[in-house]
Formats: sequence, C-alpha cells, structure tokens
Amino acid sequence: MTDLYTAPSRKKGFWGSVDRFIHEGFGNEESKLYRIINDFIVLLILFSIVSILLDSVESIAVRYKTFFDISDWVVVFFFTLEYAANIYVAKRKKAYLFGVWGIIDFLAIIPTFLTGGIDLRAVKVLRILRVLRFLRMMRMLRLLKLAKTATTQSAPEVATKFSTLKMDLQIYLIALSTVLVTFSTAEYYIERGVENTQFTSIPAAMWWCIVTITTVGYGDMYPSTPLGKIVAGMAMLCGVALFGLLMNVIGKSMMSSLFGATDLENAETAAKEAEERMRK
Repeated sequence: MTDLYTAPSRKKGFWGSVDRFIHEGFGNEESKLYRIINDFIVLLILFSIVSILLDSVESIAVRYKTFFDISDWVVVFFFTLEYAANIYVAKRKKAYLFGVWGIIDFLAIIPTFLTGGIDLRAVKVLRILRVLRFLRMMRMLRLLKLAKTATTQSAPEVATKFSTLKMDLQIYLIALSTVLVTFSTAEYYIERGVENTQFTSIPAAMWWCIVTITTVGYGDMYPSTPLGKIVAGMAMLCGVALFGLLMNVIGKSMMSSLFGATDLENAETAAKEAEERMRK
C-alpha cells in the first residue's frame, strides 16, 4: 500500500470485507487482486477502443447499432465503478479528481450519462469527448513500469535483461497505439464534415496517421481545415519522438544480444573484454 491510498478499514462484518476488498483491488499495487482488476480494465479499454473504431464505419454502425449501444453502457458501468473505487481509496481525493487520470476517467464516462442513450453521432460536442477514452491506454504504461521494477529487483541478471527489453518493446507498442488511435480519431471528427473528405471513418484515418508519423508522406490523404492541420503537426512531432524511442529499444536489444549489455558503457566494456579474449 503506497502513501497515495488510504489504509483499509479494520471493521468486521460485510462492509468491513467490502472495504478491504476495494482497498486490496484498487489501492494495493502489489496484490494479485490489483493485477487481476487492472488486467480486466485493460481488456475493457481495448474492447471500448475497437468498438468505437468499428462504430465509425457507417455500414457496420447501422447494422450493429443495438450491440454498440448496449456494449457502451456495459463498459461505462464498469468504468464508473472503477472511477468511484479510485475516489474511495485515494488519500487526497481532490488531487485524484482534478489530476490527469481522474479527469480522463471522468470524461470517459460522462458523455454516455449526459446523452442517456441518444445517438452520440448526432451530438458532436459530446461525441468527440470519447476520443479521451483512448488516453486511458496510457494507464497500461504504469502497469508495465511496476512489472519492470519488480523484475529488475527479483529476477536473475540474464532473465532481467530479457524481461526489461521485452517490456520496453511493450511500452513502445502501447505508446504507438495510443498516438495512432488518438490522432486518427481526432482527425476523423475534425475532417468528417468537409465536402468530399477522405476521412470517412477512423480506420481510414489510421492509414493517414501511419503515413504521417512514419514521415512517408504519400499525400493521398491530408487535412484541409486549420484545426486538422494543427492536429497533423502534433502527430508529426509525436512520430519523431516515437522514432527516437524505437531506436533506443532496438539499440538496447542489439547491445544485449551482441555484448550482453543493455547500456552503452557496459557494451563498450563487454566489447573490450571480448577483444582481449580474442587476442589471447
């Protein structure tokens, strides 16, 4: 239990058990229950993202409208429970409510409650708030960071190198997915009202985003509105940052496989040792 969360109640009975369950599942980052609940939330996030992506395709949205409406309420129900539990276990509740994750958690659920079942495609202001749900993917980075720290402290040296490099790659893929989905969704909602636009769905906008962040620049799709160009510029900058992150991961992987080291200083030392052994 960290200093970010309140201590569980020592009361006995049903409510005491519920209190301890909530603190164990949402406040104790070292518990098995905490990991299970967070894995479940991650699956809900991924399911929610895929649903929103598919719902932007007109033919699929019309055919499976009932499924998307019901699944959205189910997902929001669990997100709401998680939001309430995080408030309950937080030691500084105001800090969570007005912090980054608290605001994102709130904006991820409020559009559904405000519309009360109304088709969000008809409510543009509230619909675009669902873009912020994709930022919840970044929460998986915190879980990987915790796992990486635990591995570094407890695993043998060789296993630690493999595990940390594997987690670095996972962190990169999560960051890449977050940038791809977030900017594609934002660009779709900005450009969808333009006449003869090619941003006809989020999956279509994802092709544009891939071409943009990889700096390929085919020019087959491009934003025409001022706000769309601003979003595109931000996507380009994120693409440069992601490229640097990828080079760091690949560099560590190569040094580890060739020299058995995960940083430049150790790699140079290992290379010198190997050279001396060859001379002998």
